[in-house]
Amino acid sequence: MKIAVVTDERRGDMGLKLADKVSADHLSVDSGNLGCLDNHIAAWKWHAANPSAWSVVLEDDAVPVDDFREQLASALSVAPTPIVSLYLGTGYISDGRTKAMLKNADAAGAHWIVTRGTIFHAVALAVRSELLPSLLEVDRRGPIDQGLSRWARSHGHAVAYSNGSLVDHSDPPSLVCRYRRPERRAWRFGGNNPWNDITYPWY
Repeated sequence: MKIAVVTDERRGDMGLKLADKVSADHLSVDSGNLGCLDNHIAAWKWHAANPSAWSVVLEDDAVPVDDFREQLASALSVAPTPIVSLYLGTGYISDGRTKAMLKNADAAGAHWIVTRGTIFHAVALAVRSELLPSLLEVDRRGPIDQGLSRWARSHGHAVAYSNGSLVDHSDPPSLVCRYRRPERRAWRFGGNNPWNDITYPWY
């Protein structure tokens, strides 16, 4: 498991601070010529050149739980899918549905909510490294979450969201979106001791 952090120089030292906090293995800085998706791809290219079982990419506005690396290793050891989102957040039109899903997942004792290839956000994503060759060919049209979702679905990959989220979202002003949007925060923030592999399907 190796961790890369992506940041934009307009965010000052946010990325550097996060990289230090999680003992990241790599920091990818956008100096204004990459954009969100291409900066992520740069981080995944670094992972491809420095492989480990899991390739983790965190955005600079991620807020990790305490003992992040220990929690991450425990969660990924039982992850039910080759793509894992470490963050499930508010601020989307599906909020009502997500709230119901979390309630049902809790009732089932599930630490994972699994979608059929839908990636809602790229705040914190872990990918099995054998997927990187196809990931690097991702369709770069439109927002990053849509491109990643098209890639996952086209290759038949399910996506598991950790319950709870191993990172929260500091939700600074968007560098892309110019309109005011609802607050983006983790529905649940915190790890599990121990993590299980029980899943609940996102319908």
